[in-house]
Amino acid sequence: MAKKKVKTDLWVAAQLDECKIQFDAQGSNVKEIGEALKTASKRGIGKVGYPEYTAVIGDFVLVIEDKADMDKQIKLTDSGIIDASMKTVTDYAVNGADLYAKHMAQNTPFKKVWMIQTEIPAVSELGHIADKWPAGI
Repeated sequence: MAKKKVKTDLWVAAQLDECKIQFDAQGSNVKEIGEALKTASKRGIGKVGYPEYTAVIGDFVLVIEDKADMDKQIKLTDSGIIDASMKTVTDYAVNGADLYAKHMAQNTPFKKVWMIQTEIPAVSELGHIADKWPAGI
């Protein structure tokens, strides 16, 4: 699974490059975001959190979490909302991205935080992501 995870990470980075989005892996070089991530541990222990990728686009922050396993994309509660329990935050892409996005919105001047989860799609399903990205970004 580790090799599949690395391939997923590299695929995401390639898509961001293709879209000409400057990004940071496993943290952020943007001072305020880097400081906020110092206390964004998914385990809720106040230590460093490491989202796969972060980017700043205008006044938006983009937080990306990916999982290579399709069964680890999202876990909802019985009432249909994103489960925020520690186990799901560490194991599921959307749940982890949600934690990081909320933490950044609460602990940085950035209030527009987008979270994205992804896995490697079949080429026939997606084509090139850059063709679908809004012009001018």
